[in-house]
Amino acid sequence: MAKSMTTMFVRRVVGAAVVALVGVGLLGATGASAHAGLEASTPAASSVLDASPPLIALNFDEDIEVPLASIRLYDQKGKLLPLGSPKVGGDASVVEATVPTIGDGTYAVVWRVTSADGHVVDGAFSFQVGVGGGVDSAQLINSVLNGAHAAPAVGRALGIARFASFLGVVLLLGGLFMVMAADIAAEHGRATRVVLWVGWVLLAGAAFAHFALLGANSQAGSLADVFDTSVWGDVGGTRTGTLLVMRMVLALLFMPVLIFVNRKQGAWWPLSVPLLGLLTIVTFSGAGHPSVTEPPLLWMGIDALHLGVAVVWLGSLAMMAFGGRAWLHDEHHMRSVRAFSRAATIGIPLIVITGVLQTWKLAGGFADLTETTWGRFLLAKGAVAVLLITLGGAARWLLAHEGPGGLRRLVITEAVCGVVVLGLAAGLVAQPPALAAKSRVFTAALTEGGLIANVSITPGRVGTNEVHLVITPPGGSIAPVVSATARMSLPARSIPSVPVTMSASGPNHYTGNITLPFAGDWTLEIVVEPVAGQSVLLSSAVPIP
Repeated sequence: MAKSMTTMFVRRVVGAAVVALVGVGLLGATGASAHAGLEASTPAASSVLDASPPLIALNFDEDIEVPLASIRLYDQKGKLLPLGSPKVGGDASVVEATVPTIGDGTYAVVWRVTSADGHVVDGAFSFQVGVGGGVDSAQLINSVLNGAHAAPAVGRALGIARFASFLGVVLLLGGLFMVMAADIAAEHGRATRVVLWVGWVLLAGAAFAHFALLGANSQAGSLADVFDTSVWGDVGGTRTGTLLVMRMVLALLFMPVLIFVNRKQGAWWPLSVPLLGLLTIVTFSGAGHPSVTEPPLLWMGIDALHLGVAVVWLGSLAMMAFGGRAWLHDEHHMRSVRAFSRAATIGIPLIVITGVLQTWKLAGGFADLTETTWGRFLLAKGAVAVLLITLGGAARWLLAHEGPGGLRRLVITEAVCGVVVLGLAAGLVAQPPALAAKSRVFTAALTEGGLIANVSITPGRVGTNEVHLVITPPGGSIAPVVSATARMSLPARSIPSVPVTMSASGPNHYTGNITLPFAGDWTLEIVVEPVAGQSVLLSSAVPIP
């Protein structure tokens, strides 16, 4: 009988897991998702420099893990040039690498970084030194991007590891909650121990897999690079890597708890479960989106409360469904069932409230939920959760009127829905909550009266932008112009001309910054004074998406 119950448990969990993993696998196949966004760079994208830059600096909108950062520089022939090792810049959101002296030409920068919440992002841009060699910068970038992305299988494996982590912590902690709430005289059979040990194996194994896959993903590798121990030290030096190691250590500390779980004399283990469980939950909240949301301690606490209550709820359902028939038929287990019912009455509103708060904060409101993959996964998760709550209400009615004996089929259905929720949750953490700001680098060569002004505006989006201006006087003279100013306006919104804060970076080379608060077709006007008493006006439309 015990063997058949164990087989039934494995079959049902595997069946539900397959359903959840279909979504997780498809998510992994979509490729990397942007979490940290590149706000500015030195040199700026598409800029034209008079001389070799001393360094390449990348400034992101959130902290990044510099030990896993990669910056590569290619010349216009696609040759990789040596750079200094990436290091922290002015703060934890800036990474920079020194550049050897380089000659005139077009260059491509390919970067790959891991954000503080453990997600890998990459990108590329070009810049020019002196007179270019007639190279198409877009073609150059495309030619050097080969090998800059991790194999799709790595992304899918990461999705599976996240799902296994969630399933493991649910089975282990939720199952232990039910065991702790049981009558002291209750004897827990083999199926109960199988649920707990399966949870332990999933939690420990997935933590190690996630750690190794993070190294492969950060290095744009394949599954063959999972056991490349040379990068493990760098992974361990990141916040996500440290939390994953902590999770593995906590899993080891749970081993004696599971070994002594059936021993009632001197039962010390129930005292350790809340502490170990809380620390385990923190390893999830500390490595996700809340950890990079201001203020991080507040949102990590809200996320830990949300996850902790959900773990107890779903894990208790799994134990009642797959931990043996005694949970719903033996009088010694009635105490656990009643405790679960009371906990769910308080816990479900907490899950809903904390979930709504996180959605509002992470997504910046509720208006764009259908516009992002994160939002669509969240809505799907919410729909299944509503079904779970409805089934839970029916279960509590049956418990009050017919006792636990009639709950089995309903509890199994709830547990299977819970596995689907975990699959959707694993998909959520792999996606950016908010819409990434659209950008379109603007470059143009404006001419008037024999004067040429090469202008670039990066990143070309709503918010702060860098303006680079290189002027060639009439006749190709290298004589410096007297002055150059720039301004931008947005006629569609009746926004008058806003001056661009410009400063000279070299002979006839100016750089500046401007904040563009709205999307639309802005009008750029450049006023150049090539010689005293003479001015030239150049203008162009600048589309900001």
